[in-house]
Amino acid sequence: MGKRSTKKKWLWLVIVLILLVAFASILTYKSLEKEHDMLPPERVALLRLEYPAYNSFPELVEVMPSSFLELAQEAESIVIVKVIKQLPQYEINLISHRPSFVQYEVAVEKVISGKPTEDIIHLSHNAMFIGFEPELKNGMRFILATGAGKDAHEGKYYFSRYGTYYIVDDYYVLSTVDDEYAEVMNGKTLRSLIKEIHKVRK
Repeated sequence: MGKRSTKKKWLWLVIVLILLVAFASILTYKSLEKEHDMLPPERVALLRLEYPAYNSFPELVEVMPSSFLELAQEAESIVIVKVIKQLPQYEINLISHRPSFVQYEVAVEKVISGKPTEDIIHLSHNAMFIGFEPELKNGMRFILATGAGKDAHEGKYYFSRYGTYYIVDDYYVLSTVDDEYAEVMNGKTLRSLIKEIHKVRK
């Protein structure tokens, strides 16, 4: 009888230990899951060395800043893209001058919202903003608000720093300009930014 009682005690002890380990594992998983909802500040600071913010303007140029969500709400398309390469600049003919435009070839990985696009598109901005708009390096991924160009810009798509976020460490976002919204979103998951986009585009 004594041996049987001792075996029962050991059995209960083993069961309790298993339950405690399982409970601790769940708590640890939840803790890690919560940590992964956002990159730590030190990681964001380190990423900024490779993915800079563009906050200044060319001399004698004034631009009215827009928030990312404002542009996302009005954009023809919100897309996730991966940069293939930078293309040669192109010019357009105006009465007084011939402005040049930077262009990039990018692969559209996904249309988050809005009009469908081709699988490969060309993003463009005025060359006078070189150094003031994000440099799209080969292999970089972005989520951006864009619209198709017209007339001399037929076949191109517009983009600007105000409607663009880097995708970093595969699953997180980092702004291309420092503003109030960037303070909230920097280091958060791509999924969380997509949710915000869907909210304003209903």
